[in-house]
Amino acid sequence: MSSKVAERPAVAAPAGAAPATGRTDRRVLDEGAGGMWAWLFQRITAVVLIIGLLTHLVATHIFGLGHLSYLNIGHRLSSDAFRVVDISLLAAAVFHGLNGARMVVLDYWLASRGARRALSAALWVLGLATFVYGMWALWPWISH
Repeated sequence: MSSKVAERPAVAAPAGAAPATGRTDRRVLDEGAGGMWAWLFQRITAVVLIIGLLTHLVATHIFGLGHLSYLNIGHRLSSDAFRVVDISLLAAAVFHGLNGARMVVLDYWLASRGARRALSAALWVLGLATFVYGMWALWPWISH
């Protein structure tokens, strides 16, 4: 009889899992894999969108703060609270949408780190341009 104990084969940890040392695996925080901050801000902007949309819908459709007209929108946006809600909705919607599109592209197509960074940079430029355009559209009402 052999006194040798059968050795278990080593099992590889899943991609992005923390190693047994307790330290965070660098791949978890790697921007090329999507990124922790992008994931976190995706969740934060989702909450901002839900709260902002509920505030907007309750104020306009349940409390009936005026029908859709230039004067009523101007009156509503004269309130600082509605300015904050509308600007927050604009920023959150732009980030949430473009970051979601970025994650889909990163998941399926782009493999090289340079292409991923170029996509991220292009989406930041597009996002800033979209936000500026949205602020320009709101400016006649919020500049009073």
